[in-house]
Amino acid sequence: MAAIGWYGPLIDLSEAASHSGHFVQLLVLVHKTIPVQYKTSGGGKVIRTDIQVGDDTRPYFPVSIWQKNMDTMLKAGNIILLQNVKVTQFGDVVEARTVQQSSIQCLVDSYETIIHSKGTNNLKKVNHIGIATEEKLKKVVAWVVRVEPIPNHHVLRNYKRNQNTANWKFHEETQNKECLSVLDVSNLNDSCNATFFASISEMFVPITSEFEEERMFIRSRICSSAYQNLTQDLICTGCRLCGSPLNSEFGSRIEQETVPLYCQKSSNRLHVVSLIYRPFLLYVWDESAYIPVVVKNKAAEILLGNIKAESVQSTYQKQACGELRANEETMEGLNFYSLWLILLKALLQPGKNSPLKFKVRVDVTKNWENGRFEMLSVSLPLLLSNST
Repeated sequence: MAAIGWYGPLIDLSEAASHSGHFVQLLVLVHKTIPVQYKTSGGGKVIRTDIQVGDDTRPYFPVSIWQKNMDTMLKAGNIILLQNVKVTQFGDVVEARTVQQSSIQCLVDSYETIIHSKGTNNLKKVNHIGIATEEKLKKVVAWVVRVEPIPNHHVLRNYKRNQNTANWKFHEETQNKECLSVLDVSNLNDSCNATFFASISEMFVPITSEFEEERMFIRSRICSSAYQNLTQDLICTGCRLCGSPLNSEFGSRIEQETVPLYCQKSSNRLHVVSLIYRPFLLYVWDESAYIPVVVKNKAAEILLGNIKAESVQSTYQKQACGELRANEETMEGLNFYSLWLILLKALLQPGKNSPLKFKVRVDVTKNWENGRFEMLSVSLPLLLSNST
């Protein structure tokens, strides 16, 4: 389907936020397609297809396809040119959507075509494209080759075939170690799962944007009731399974490498996108030492009373809009935002907090500030009273 003309520039996905409300052209790799069907108020059915795409500047980006004749043209592994799509923004989530003027051209049919080709000229389905489009296609192809995405229907086959490679190796049985102190944990020389007792000193979100440093230290904000932007700083869009932020405009320095294209904790290697807790550092200590522990979404839920990020965000928005007072419950149950704040205050109260029992994954190939210690679970220690 060809468009009459271009209504906006060809942009990198990393620039999308600056084009909110405007038409753009996108040249991207399709990761997956998700058909969405629902009924309108008039009783008719509307079919929308959500696709997850990426390019050499941003690995993940959501696009909504509203035209039925377009969704049949798309499959995972395509490299496509999306023409005249409109960029929209809701909070910190940026996406693109097709409108009446939009069209799609499939430039490269599949990932396998790229692997077996010796240049972009040998794999293009469309021969007559402009210079800017040609240059962008070369960049996207080079990125695809570098990250080596694996199409969905090849995941299991390649998993078995490449089990000795770094990306697809079977995990060796992990040792479990009981440590008597935080110092013992910090001195571990082998990767393992370690359990130990420690108190929480600080909660730190190393945000990459140019924010004031005080905003990164959650304890001082909680103690001074400086709750502004707290949910924005601690909650983002990401993968519910592996805890990786996917399309937030600012993120954590904890994730120094590129966000993984495929989820290592999913059976089909696809990310499960929802609101999650942004990865943060929890500084824990005892009288012997302290260590920074990375906490991702699943572990953060355990730490925060099994309250999901989506529940916090939902009740916070209702409270911010005046639909809910701080001490009221929602129609669905608890005011999770208020309960969440209470739990944060309890965890980060000044003074020596009671020790908790932590279980962390120790990866000795990483440094302290980049995930050497990652929290798996936390629990209250059993309190045994002495009989007299």
